[in-house]
Amino acid sequence: MKLFLAILVAVVLAVAVAQTGKDEDLWKSYKSTFGKITPPEKDLARKEMFIKRRKVIEKHNLENNEWKRGLNKFTDMSDEHKKIFLGAKMSRNRAKSIGATDDPVLDRALPTSIDYRTHRCLIPVKIDQGDCGSCWAYAANTPLEFNSCRKTGVRIWLSEQMLVDCDGYNKGCDGGDFTGAWQYVKEKGGAVKSANYPYVSGTSLTNSTCKFNSSAVAVKISSFDWVMPYPSENAIMARLQSDGPLPSSMKVLDPFFDYASGVYSDPACIVADENDVDHAVVIVGYGTTKATATVPATPYWIVRNSWGIGWGIKGYFMIKRGVNMCNIESWAAYVKVV
Repeated sequence: MKLFLAILVAVVLAVAVAQTGKDEDLWKSYKSTFGKITPPEKDLARKEMFIKRRKVIEKHNLENNEWKRGLNKFTDMSDEHKKIFLGAKMSRNRAKSIGATDDPVLDRALPTSIDYRTHRCLIPVKIDQGDCGSCWAYAANTPLEFNSCRKTGVRIWLSEQMLVDCDGYNKGCDGGDFTGAWQYVKEKGGAVKSANYPYVSGTSLTNSTCKFNSSAVAVKISSFDWVMPYPSENAIMARLQSDGPLPSSMKVLDPFFDYASGVYSDPACIVADENDVDHAVVIVGYGTTKATATVPATPYWIVRNSWGIGWGIKGYFMIKRGVNMCNIESWAAYVKVV
């Protein structure tokens, strides 16, 4: 009996040692893949978060056929650190902007799908917003860039840093509202090119001094408004067809940080309070998955994020359509350029 117990203990210890070695190898590989440089005094804590999170991701992927989670830059981050990447602070004011009154016909036939990711006027996903709650600035600029290009035929990159530094309606890296950014741009006389005002807040939590220069203005706004009525699947689909990509805001639950593929949905993200949102994104299309033997056909939105091409589907994600998942259908807006 004693011999059996001794052998059992030896086997358990051997397995534990092997697992520890495996975890250490995975941690080193993860840091190398995602360019993680961890101070020695924080390495153990970050490694433990990584190991715990990886197990959660693996368990989810075994149990969920609709969407998959994966390792990314967030895997070893604390909950507090991840909150920095959420910056939507939406205004409750839904008053119409002067001039935006051309509501589309909602009962007309619409395409079965739209995907602006392949449109030449949707510029590539930009540099990661970094440790700055500037998602609202990215969400504000994407439709301006797209609509300016569609009007002139020339692709353009606009400056998020100008909005972070200069926009008095919002709070820079501490968050904001993309419609407030549009109001600022309209009053200021236009948005400037990123080449003249490059992004730096991704590496700094402090906002820079405003260096707006009217000679660098590239796009001017004529009007903007919320997509009405809200939440409305058909209204968003119609506006996507007529006005291009639409910024919106959503509630981010912890599993979303791990999103890797598939149509994201979470029963916990059917939020009763439509004002409960914390992250700005851009809806760039919609479609419906093909049914399989294990998963029914699912309608989805195609959405652009501001967490870089190393997150999700090269910077994009799909989210269930028609159920106001995470309140994403309550906050869509559109903008028209001069």
